[in-house]
Amino acid sequence: MVVGEEEHRPIVPSKRGVTYAKRKFKPTSSRKGEPEFFMDEGMKRLSTPWSVASIRAGQIDHLSLPAGVILDAAAGSGVQLIAFSKILKRPALGIELVEDVAKLCAANMQLNSDGEVQRSLDRVLVGDGSDADSAIASYWASLRDSGTRAHPPVAMLHLDPARPRDAQNHSLEEMEPDIKTVLKAWSSHLQNGPRGPAVLLDLSPRLDTVQRAMVDGILETTFPGASWTWEWLSRGGGRVDRLSVWLGSLSSDSSNRCIRIGRKNIIASIEGEVSGAVESSFSSVMEIPRGAYLTIVDPVLIESGLQNSWHDRAVGSGTGSSWVRLGGRRPMLIHTDELSEDEQVRGFVIATGKIVQHRLSAPELNTIDQVASSVAKMGISNITLRCSLDPDIHPTLQRRITRELKGAEGSKGFLVDLDVQRPTGTQKVYVVCKE
Repeated sequence: MVVGEEEHRPIVPSKRGVTYAKRKFKPTSSRKGEPEFFMDEGMKRLSTPWSVASIRAGQIDHLSLPAGVILDAAAGSGVQLIAFSKILKRPALGIELVEDVAKLCAANMQLNSDGEVQRSLDRVLVGDGSDADSAIASYWASLRDSGTRAHPPVAMLHLDPARPRDAQNHSLEEMEPDIKTVLKAWSSHLQNGPRGPAVLLDLSPRLDTVQRAMVDGILETTFPGASWTWEWLSRGGGRVDRLSVWLGSLSSDSSNRCIRIGRKNIIASIEGEVSGAVESSFSSVMEIPRGAYLTIVDPVLIESGLQNSWHDRAVGSGTGSSWVRLGGRRPMLIHTDELSEDEQVRGFVIATGKIVQHRLSAPELNTIDQVASSVAKMGISNITLRCSLDPDIHPTLQRRITRELKGAEGSKGFLVDLDVQRPTGTQKVYVVCKE
C-alpha cells in the first residue's frame, strides 16, 4: 500500500510492531554476530549490508553534527538509518512511501533498540520523503501525542534513492525519490554544523562523469557555499561497490576519497584531488621487463581519479613505473622496485609480485599440466589465474592447476594477460608473477 502524496502517517516503533513483523518474516542477519532484521526478498536485495552501514556510520565524527535527529528520506528496511542512530547515539526518523516496508522498518528499529533512552523519539513516517513540511509537522505531532514536548530539528539527512534493477546504465531522473526535489525540500529544515548542513547521498556507482557533474550542480545551487566529498567504496571484489557524496559537516578537506573496507573496518583510505594518468603500451614481448614488479590494484583507485595520490605513496622517487592498464577489473602498474609497506598503500593492492616468465598462449585444458610444471620450476607452488579466460572453463583450469601444483614447494604467484601492440594487431601475452 502506498500512502497519498500529501499524507504522512507516523508509526511508533513498538513491541507490538515486532510481533506483527514476526508473523510475516523471521528476523535474520547477514553474518553471524550481526544484528537481525525483518526483510522481504525485495528488501534483502536493496538493503545496505550491515558491515557497510556500520563502517559508514563510524566514519562520522559525532561532534561535527549539529543537534537533532538523523533523517533517512527513503528508509527502506532502515538498516543504514539504524546504524547511524546506534553508533552516533541520535534519534532516528525514517520516511518510507510503501506502508508494508515502513512497518518492517519500524519493527527493525524496535528490534535493535537495546532499551536506549533516545529511542522514544524514533519514528517512521509512511509517505513521500520529498514533502518535508508535511513530514516534519507529522513527526512533531506524533511526539506531542505521545507526551513528548520536544521538537527536535534535523541534524543530518541521508538519502539512498531507488534505481532501476539490473540496469547497466541509468540517469539521475530514473532514481526515486528525485534527488533535487528532496534536497530542496529539506534544505531549510537542516541544522548547520561547523561546516554547514550534514547530508549524505548514497548513489549508484554506475553514474558517469557527466551525471556526477549534474549532482555537483544540484548541490551547488541547493547548498551555496557548502563543500562536499565524493567517496568511492570497495569491498575488494574488483569493482566499485558504493558511490556517495558527503556534504557540509560530513565533508573532508579533499574533493575525492576512496576506501577499501573489510568485514568490520576500513582497511585503507586515500584522499586527494582528481588527476589523470597515462597508460603505457608494449610493442614487443621483450619490453615487458622480467625482474620488475607487477601490481594489480583495486579499480576504485582509478574510478576515483586518485591513482596518482596512491602512486606517490606507493612508489619511491627513484623507482621507474608505468601504468600498463587503467581500465577494467584489474588495473596494473609495473615498477622496478617493491611497493611501500604503508598500510594505506597495501590496502588497495589485489596482488603484487616479480615478473618471472612470459607465455605466448593462454592456459588450456590440454596444456594446464605443462603450465603447472613450468611455474613450479620458477619456485611457485600455488598460482592464481588473474587473466581473461573463457568463463566456462576458468574455474576448471584453476582447480586443475592447483591440483597439479599440490605438494610443490615455493611461493604463491599469479598469471595476468597484457596486450602487445604489433603491426599486425593486438597480441595477448601471459605474464607469470611470483609473490
